[in-house]
Amino acid sequence: MKTKLIKQVIIHYPNHPFNGKTVDILVRNGLIEKVGVALKVESSDIDVISINGLLCLPGLMDAQCTIPEPGNEHRETLVSAAKAGKKGGFHCIAMLPNTYPVIDNKAQLRFVLNQADQLSLRILCYGSITKSAQGIELSEMFDLKQHGAIAFTDGKHAVSDVNMMKRALDYVKNFQGIVCSFPNDERINPGGMVNESPDNTTLGIKSTPELAEEIMLNRDIYLLEYTNSSMHVSTVSTKGSIELIKKAKDNKLDITAAVALPNLLFTEQELAGFDSNFKTLPHLRDEKTRKSLIEAVNNGTIDMIVTDHTPENIENKDREFDHAAFGMTMLETALSLINSELSSEISWEIVAKTMSLNPRKRFGIDLPQLEIGAPFEFTLFDPNSVWNYDEDSLASKSTNSPVLNKEMKGKVVLI
Repeated sequence: MKTKLIKQVIIHYPNHPFNGKTVDILVRNGLIEKVGVALKVESSDIDVISINGLLCLPGLMDAQCTIPEPGNEHRETLVSAAKAGKKGGFHCIAMLPNTYPVIDNKAQLRFVLNQADQLSLRILCYGSITKSAQGIELSEMFDLKQHGAIAFTDGKHAVSDVNMMKRALDYVKNFQGIVCSFPNDERINPGGMVNESPDNTTLGIKSTPELAEEIMLNRDIYLLEYTNSSMHVSTVSTKGSIELIKKAKDNKLDITAAVALPNLLFTEQELAGFDSNFKTLPHLRDEKTRKSLIEAVNNGTIDMIVTDHTPENIENKDREFDHAAFGMTMLETALSLINSELSSEISWEIVAKTMSLNPRKRFGIDLPQLEIGAPFEFTLFDPNSVWNYDEDSLASKSTNSPVLNKEMKGKVVLI
C-alpha cells in the first residue's frame, strides 16, 4: 500500500484529544505513522490527499443490514455488499441471520464468516433466536456465540411467543449474550403495509397502528426486567417507543436501541406517489415523529443509527404497492444523505457516536485508535463533493433506492 499523507483533515471523534481539531495524518502500509499539524514528509513515493473541509470519523459500523447470501444471491452477495459498504464509508457491517438457510447453527455461521474473511470489509453476523427464525424452538445460541455471532435476532420476524422470548433472554445470561427485539406485533391488523394515520387512510392501503410496535416493545422490556438480561432493540420508530426506552434506561436496565436511517430521512408523505421504494419496515411515520426520533438520537435515548440496507430485485419492487417487498438500499448513500438532509439536525459527533463508537462498544468490536502504530481504521468524507448515484456507479446488486438517479452531495474518500 502506497504511503498516504492526509492534509488538513477535521477529526470528529467524541472524547478524543483530537476531536474538533484539524490535523495531518501520515499512513504507511495501512498503519498510522504520524499525526500532527503541517507534517512534512521527505519522499517521492507518496500520495497527498488535500481536500478542503475533509472530515475524518472513526470507521463506521452498520449494526443492521440484510445480505441474502446464501439463498438469494441475485439480490445481494457478500462481495457486492462489501463493495457497497466500503464505498459508503463502512469498515464493518452486521448482517441479519435471515439467509436461506437461516443462520441458526454454527455450521451455517462459519460458512458465512469464512466467505466474508476474504473481503476487504469486515462482515459480522447475528445468529437467529429461534430455529429457521420461525419462533417455535430456540436455536443453538451458545454454539453460535462461541463461533462468532455478535447477538441474536430473528430479523424482521418478531418473536411473538412470550415464553420463547423469556427463555431466550434467560439463556443468554450464561454466556453474556444479547437478545434483539424487533418490536412489531403482526397480530394487530395483520398485513399492514403503511403507518395508520389520517394521511395514509386516503391511500386505500392496509395500515398498522404504532401500537403494534409499542405493545411488543413494552412486553419485551418487562421480560428484560424480569430476567435481568441484556437486550438491543433493532429499530424503534414511534414516540411511544422512545418513552419506553427512556424509562427502561432510567430504571438501569441493560438495553440499547437503534433507529433505521430511512425513518430519520423520510416521512409517510413520500407514500402519496405509491413509490414502493418508500415501503419500509418499520413504516415511515409523520414529521412530528421524525423530529422526535432525531431528538432521541441527539439526547442518547437512541444509541445507534442503522442503514437497514435491504436489497431487493426489481421483480419484488416494481409491482403493485400491496405486493411489493419492504425495504430500500442504503449502504452507499447513507453518509451523503445525512450530509445533505440531516446536517442541520444531527452533528458529525453524533454520527460518529451512533454509527461507529456505540455499536462497536455494544457488540464488542474494537474502537479505532488515532495513534502512532495503529491501523488506519477511519472514514474520510468530503462533504462538498457532488456525484451521481445511478446504475453505472452503484456497487450493490439491487436498485431499490428512492434516490437512484439523483445527485448526491458528499462523498467518501477511499485510500
